[in-house]
Amino acid sequence: MEWIVQSDTSLWLMTGAIALVVMWFVKGLMSRPKNLPPGPVGLPFLGVAWEMMRAKPDPLALYSSWADQYGDVVSFKVGPMTFVLLNSYEVIVEAFSHPDLNNRPKSQMVEEALGLANNGVILANGKVWEEQRKFAHSVFRSLGVGKKSYEDTVATEMDQLRAAIEEKEGSSFDPNLLFGQAVANIVCSVAFGTQYKYSDVEFRQILNLMNDNMELSSGGGALLFLPLPGISKIPFGAPKKMVKNMKEVNKFLLNQIESHEKCLDLDHPRDFIDLYLKKMAETKVLETSSYSKINLNSAIGDLLFAGTETTTTTLKWCILYMMAHPEMQSRVQRELDHVVGRERLPRLDDRNDLPYTNAVLIEVQRKGAVAALGVPHVAAEDTSFRGHTIPKGATILSNIWKVLNSEELWKDSDAFKPDRFLTEDGKLIKREELIFFSVGRRVCLGEQLARMETFLGFTSLLHRFTFKKPDNSPPLSFEGVLGITRNTMPYLTCALSRD
Repeated sequence: MEWIVQSDTSLWLMTGAIALVVMWFVKGLMSRPKNLPPGPVGLPFLGVAWEMMRAKPDPLALYSSWADQYGDVVSFKVGPMTFVLLNSYEVIVEAFSHPDLNNRPKSQMVEEALGLANNGVILANGKVWEEQRKFAHSVFRSLGVGKKSYEDTVATEMDQLRAAIEEKEGSSFDPNLLFGQAVANIVCSVAFGTQYKYSDVEFRQILNLMNDNMELSSGGGALLFLPLPGISKIPFGAPKKMVKNMKEVNKFLLNQIESHEKCLDLDHPRDFIDLYLKKMAETKVLETSSYSKINLNSAIGDLLFAGTETTTTTLKWCILYMMAHPEMQSRVQRELDHVVGRERLPRLDDRNDLPYTNAVLIEVQRKGAVAALGVPHVAAEDTSFRGHTIPKGATILSNIWKVLNSEELWKDSDAFKPDRFLTEDGKLIKREELIFFSVGRRVCLGEQLARMETFLGFTSLLHRFTFKKPDNSPPLSFEGVLGITRNTMPYLTCALSRD
C-alpha cells in the first residue's frame, strides 16, 4: 500500500512541475518584444533550446556560428526567455557602459532554496549592490588582498600545494582537487581567516559540492538562472542535486559566521567576516543600511564560489597547455631560473622581468577563456542599442570566448602562440581586448587577487616541477566543458620535481 501512496505523490509532483513549465512558456509567449536584434528563430515554444541541448558540453561553437551569421549583437529565445548575445569587444564595452544594461538576473533556485534575493555582491542590484561592493573593496584594501603585503599568504599556500604534489612521487594525479584546495584556501584566509589542511574532510566535501554545482548549472549557469517557479521543488535530476548541494555549502558558511560571532573582538578584526560584523554593529541604527547577516552570508558565498572556480580552472588550463608544449614549458623554466634562481621562489617583484612567462600565461588565458560568457547581465529598462531594442528583463551574455578567439584580433587565433604578445626585442605587449575579467561597472571584484594567485601559482608550479602527460593516458583534449565557467575536460598529469 505504501508504494502506491509514494507513486501517487511522485505523479502529482511531476504533474505540478509540468504545469508550472507550461504556464512559464505561455507567459513568455504573451509578451513577445519587438525590434529585437537579429538571430535564430528556433522552434515554437522551445526557441533554440533544442539546438543548445545538442551543442553540449560546449555550445560556444554554436554561439560563434550565430555571431558569424547575424553579427555583433544577436538575440534568441529559450522558451519564453529573451537572450541578447554580444560578440565583439566594442559592443561589450558599449553595452556594459550603459546604465540600464548592468543589472543581474535573479536566481529562482537560490531564492527558493536559501531565501537569498538581491543579496551579496555578484547577483545584487541597486543600493544593495553598491554598498556591498564598496565594502568588499574596502576590506580587500585593508587586508592587502591582491597586493604585495598579501604575497606571503599566497606563498604559504603554494608551499602546501608543493608538498602535496611531491607526495605523489611522480605518479599520475588529477590536479582538480589539489589546485582547488590551494586556491580555496587563499580565499578562505580572506573570508574566514582560516587555511585548511588538504586532509580536512569537511573542506574537501565543500569543494566537491561546489564543483558539482558548477558543472550541473549548465552552459553559462543556465539552470541557476532559469526563472521557473518551483524549480527548487523538482524531485529529480540536476535541480534536486543542486539544491541539496547549495544547502550543505550554506550550512558551512553559516557555521563560519556563528563561530566568528562567538569570539568577535571589534577592536581587532581578523578577516572579512569580522570586519563585516563590525560594520553591522556600526550601522545597526540606520534603517536604510543593507549590512545584515543575510548579506554577509551571501557575500562570503560569492567570494568562495567566484574566487575559487576561475583561478583553479585557469591553473588547470596552464598545466594542460604545458604538457602539450614541453618546449614552451622548458623555455618558461629557463627564464625563471635566470631571473629567480633556484634558491628562492618567484615573487611579484619578478613579474616585469619575466616577459615570456607572462606571455605564456596570457595565451593560456586567451585560449582557455575561463569566463567564456561572463556573468549574465539583465536589462533594467527597454533600451535602444545599435538600432535595436533590448527589452526590459532580457538576459545579456558577453561572448568573451568569441572576442578572445577573433581572427581579426588575433592572427592565427586557433594556434597556441605566446610570442604574439612579445615585441621583436622580447618586451611584453599589453592588449585591452583581453577581457578575462569582463569590463564596466560589473568587472570582477576579485580581479587583483585572481591575477596575483594565477601568476604566483603558475610560476611556483613550473619553478618546482616539470609536468608531463602520463604514459598510456588518453590523448590531451582542449575541448572545454561549459558550466558557469569553461573548464577543461578531466585529465591526469605527472609532476616531476626539478630539485
